[in-house]
Amino acid sequence: MKSNKRGKRKSNQFVGISIAIVSFVIGFFIVNYLIMPIVVGKGEDTLVPSLVGLNVKDAQKIIRHEGLTLDITGYQYDTVYQKDRIIYQDPKPDEITKKGRKITAIVSRGIKANIMPYIIGIPLSNAIEVLKSKNINNGINKIFTSSDSVPRNYIVSTIPDADESISPSMMITVFISKGSESDTLSMPNITGLSFIEALDKVKSLDLILGNIEYEDNIDSVNSKVILQYPEEGDLISPGDSVNIVLHKE
Repeated sequence: MKSNKRGKRKSNQFVGISIAIVSFVIGFFIVNYLIMPIVVGKGEDTLVPSLVGLNVKDAQKIIRHEGLTLDITGYQYDTVYQKDRIIYQDPKPDEITKKGRKITAIVSRGIKANIMPYIIGIPLSNAIEVLKSKNINNGINKIFTSSDSVPRNYIVSTIPDADESISPSMMITVFISKGSESDTLSMPNITGLSFIEALDKVKSLDLILGNIEYEDNIDSVNSKVILQYPEEGDLISPGDSVNIVLHKE
């Protein structure tokens, strides 16, 4: 007898819980799909304002003034709009809606920053390829410096340091080894030399002839050097570039 009573009691509890769940579901659908549309439908019409491009604080003020509410549903990186500015809204601007309705919006996180890779101790050519592969192409400032421990044309250090964030407009500076201080020499004076003489001098020092500019429309054979960079006396290393300006003799 006792077991039958317990069974009936459990059965009654299950029925009661089932009825409560069904009642809740029915009530939810009645309120959200019958009552609320009627209530909102009786509200005053208003035009949806344009929020895209505004910061969240200003958008909140405009929304409240129109009798609407703002619902931020997500954040994402964006290359057009700055951080904390709205990049998407629904409903769209100038649509007619009822006062009291939510306007959903997505907000910009700003531009996703790149991270400076570790390129110290690798050749310059390889370092540039690594930067390109990371979409870091803001411009590279190359500074040559003497180093007793890092081979010539290898990276000594960088600005910013590895693992630091890089903004889209940030210039990358790489310090490149010129080799040991003992490998450096003083740049000789090559102004006044003919182009052929200057070229021979540059080659004899294991230097590279870089940019060649012409003061007039002349051919390089019948010309002489009137300006040079590096200048006379500057410290240079084998492999450095020498830029010259030529003038007709």
